[in-house]
Amino acid sequence: MAEFFGTTVADIFNTMPKRFKPEASKGVDVVIGYDCGGEGGGKWKLTVKDQAARIETVEGDLGPCTATIIASDAETFIGVTLQKIGAIDALSQGKMKVIGDTRMLMTLLPQIFVQYTVPAKKTEVTARGILSAIGERFRPDKAAGVTLKYGYDLTGEGGGQFTITIANGTCTLKEGLDADLAVKMTMEAATYVGMMTGTIDGAAAFTSGKVRIDGDMMAAAATGKYFDKYVDPNAEEAEELLSLKKITSINQRFATGPVMGKWFAGLREKKLLASVCPVCRRTLILPQEICQFCHVRTKEYVELGPEGYVTNFDLVYFASPDPLSGEVRDTPYACAWIMLEGATPEDAFAFEIKKEDLPKLKIGSRVRPTWAEKPTGSFRDILYFEIID
Repeated sequence: MAEFFGTTVADIFNTMPKRFKPEASKGVDVVIGYDCGGEGGGKWKLTVKDQAARIETVEGDLGPCTATIIASDAETFIGVTLQKIGAIDALSQGKMKVIGDTRMLMTLLPQIFVQYTVPAKKTEVTARGILSAIGERFRPDKAAGVTLKYGYDLTGEGGGQFTITIANGTCTLKEGLDADLAVKMTMEAATYVGMMTGTIDGAAAFTSGKVRIDGDMMAAAATGKYFDKYVDPNAEEAEELLSLKKITSINQRFATGPVMGKWFAGLREKKLLASVCPVCRRTLILPQEICQFCHVRTKEYVELGPEGYVTNFDLVYFASPDPLSGEVRDTPYACAWIMLEGATPEDAFAFEIKKEDLPKLKIGSRVRPTWAEKPTGSFRDILYFEIID
C-alpha cells in the first residue's frame, strides 16, 4: 500500500472507529462514501447512525450516499486529511470533488471524529541499544562501595560481547570481555532483548538453558538492584493497576492421622521415627502407612539416628521467592540426603545443613540434628543438621 506523509489511506480508515466521538454524533444519520483513485486508494463507506459509526470497504459501486468524497489519488486524500494540502486548493485544482453537501461535511466530520495523526514509528529495540544506555539506568545510591564486572556474551543477530564495570559509584560499558569478570552471562541477543522488555521470563530462560551463567550467581541476581528497569519505548501506556499484598490466613486445625501423628510425637521427644515394612523390612522415613514397594500396611515403628552421614546434597546459590510472602531466603544453603543410623540402604532423610558448615560439607560427612530448645511436635523442632567430624 502506497505511503504518503508517513501513512496510508487504509491507516486513516482503520482508525476511524477508535477516533469516533459518539457523544458528539447525537441525531446524526448519514452515509458518506469515499472514492480514492490511484495506487494506495480504494473505496470505503462510512455509516453514522444511533451514535455509532461503521466503516466498510466497498468493491464496485458505492451505492446511495448522503455525500461522496472523490480524490484523484492517495497523496491528495492523505494530504488533505493531515492538513498538509489545503482542501480548497485540492477542490479548485480538480484533485478532489464532493458530491453532496460540502458545507455539511466540512462541519460534521471534525465534530464527530478526532483529527487523525500519523502514529509514531516504532523504535527498533536491540541488545546493543539497551546496553548502550545502561549508564542512564544505573543507581549509584544502591551501589555504594560495590566493585563488580559483569560480562555479556550475546550470540546471534545483533549480538556482541560487552563488559559492564561498577566501581566508585560509577558505571561504564565497553565492548569485549575482561578477564576478571565477577560473572559472565551467555545467551542469544534476542533472548536478552526479550528479558529486558518483559516478553521472556528471566528465571524460565535460565532453567530452560537459554541463559548460561558462569561465575558469581549472587552477582548475577543483583543486577536488578543496581539498575532501574528498562522501559520499552514502544510499549503502550497501560492502565495503572492497584494491588494489595496480603497473606491470607485461616484459623484451622488438621488431624495428622495415626502415622504422621507418631512422627510429630517423636519429634517432641527428640526422636526420629520410621515405619517398618513387615515384608521387605525397609525403614520408611518419613513414616508411611503403606509400603510403596510391597503395598502392605505398616504397623511397626523404629527410632533411627540421631546421627548419620550425607549420601548427597544440593547446594543452592539462587533462591526463588516464596510464593506466599514474596520473600527470598538467604543463600547459599544446602539440603542434604542423610542416611541415619539404623536405616535400610537408600532410605535417606532430607534436611538442611547448618550454614556455617557448608564449606566443609561433602558426601560422607557425619552429621547430627540440632534441636529447638523446647520441641513442640512440629518440623521446626529440628533447626538443622550439623557436621560432627
